[in-house]
Amino acid sequence: MIGLPANRLFCLLLLSLLIPAVVCGAPVTRTLSTAEPGAGEVVTVSLAIDGIDLGGVVETLPAGYAFAGTDHPDDRVLVRGQKIGFVVMNETRITYSVTAPASGSGDITGTWEDFLGESDGEVAASHVAVDGIETAPESGGEKPAAQEAASPFAVIAAVAALLIAVRGGRR
Repeated sequence: MIGLPANRLFCLLLLSLLIPAVVCGAPVTRTLSTAEPGAGEVVTVSLAIDGIDLGGVVETLPAGYAFAGTDHPDDRVLVRGQKIGFVVMNETRITYSVTAPASGSGDITGTWEDFLGESDGEVAASHVAVDGIETAPESGGEKPAAQEAASPFAVIAAVAALLIAVRGGRR
């Protein structure tokens, strides 16, 4: 490393940190059975999880869309309004169902946390629209409360509460 200018050394260091992140990809990806459900139709949402041994995922549904169930163990799921929290313990897939409203559109968003890997991030948004019909945003330019992104603290707190509940039930 002797003889390398400081800016080249910095660039090499930066690349060594970025390349593993780019190569690994996102540890959580979402797929939908349909992005254009009919009114009242149930949409199946699948989360593919790669490399998270212990952590959590919090999904946020658009206004009007309702959580309809999951195959994930009940003691590792927390539903609060439009947010669904899942405790991840060596899972590679979580599947859940959502019921579409009579009309409306929006994005299903999510965040993930890997406790052992000490990393976190966002799940790419998935747009849903009943029969492809887009609705105009509410006046005032603000997102409805149900569509606000979860703060990192809220994600950690929800998953931690689920982990405590799971551990408490095993004693």
